[in-house]
Amino acid sequence: MKKIEVLIVGQGLAGTLLAFELHLAGVSVRIVNNPQKSTATRVAAGMVNPLVFKRMTKSWMVDELLPVMKKRYRVLEELLGERFYFNLPMIKPLSEQETALWHERKSDEKFAPFINEICESSPVDRVFESHAYGIVKGSGYLKTGLFLDAAKRFFQQKGMLIEADFSVQENDFENRVFQNIQFNKIVFCEGHYLKTHPLFDFIRLQPAKGEVLQIYAPDLSEEYIINRRVFVLPIGDHRFKVGSTYEWKDLTDIPTEDGKNSIVDRLKDLIHVDFSIEQHWAGVRPTVIDRRPVLGKHPQHEHVFVFNGLGTKGVMLAPYFANEMKVLILDGNYQIADEVNCKRFL
Repeated sequence: MKKIEVLIVGQGLAGTLLAFELHLAGVSVRIVNNPQKSTATRVAAGMVNPLVFKRMTKSWMVDELLPVMKKRYRVLEELLGERFYFNLPMIKPLSEQETALWHERKSDEKFAPFINEICESSPVDRVFESHAYGIVKGSGYLKTGLFLDAAKRFFQQKGMLIEADFSVQENDFENRVFQNIQFNKIVFCEGHYLKTHPLFDFIRLQPAKGEVLQIYAPDLSEEYIINRRVFVLPIGDHRFKVGSTYEWKDLTDIPTEDGKNSIVDRLKDLIHVDFSIEQHWAGVRPTVIDRRPVLGKHPQHEHVFVFNGLGTKGVMLAPYFANEMKVLILDGNYQIADEVNCKRFL
């Protein structure tokens, strides 16, 4: 029987980043992933925005998260031989009231790394006229599907990936055995499926379905992300990801006509350009009720851990908190922040 230190269940963004953290630290790891289960990461646009436009505040922990994120994705790009993270400035069309607030924030040194300038006219054509336009720096995007596919190939080459379903009820869980593998610790990184997990039903997960379109718009600039009520994210070859929606009742991964129409209506209020819809996806985000990630050790089972709840900010959150999880798994005395500890729901 093969003996390993850590078994990870799920190869979405959380499981993938954690697997790399442990592997690069020399820890023996296996990942169990059911390819039939959808992952929100593959659907997500992968956009990174350091600001919260609604209140014009900095995104939670952005000063700590961004440097770790950029460093980790660069390391993984070198390791995997693919480029999948891209820095790209963002345009936010502003109302008169928003313009005043942006000028106030721009004079605050805490916002200096994230507000480039405030323009009277749009730096690109085809955007509807607004009072002004804020230009965000520090924004960008991860090609999520490309990243997960490259990671999967790496894990397969290293013999680290097992494509199978893992059921707590059906496996020799207490004896820490899966198939012919004996593991010391196990981490569940199963996205929105955590909602029905028998060991973590105390976590207040609030999954949200999101829909995204891919459009072809040859006359639209690819130099910026455009973001007001809907984002327009260039992905190359005059293609753009556009989204998104929030739905809390229908938690399937089936795209809907209502979702498409909602995105298109908002898109037409933002840009005036001919476009065609090429793709339409839907996925379920593992969002937590307090909008914070969920990390930690199970209160009764010392060998059982959870890493989940990355939600809409997953690309920015995952590298930092994957490192936190690694330290927690390897150091029994390490204390993670109460704000993200899964035990906050007990």
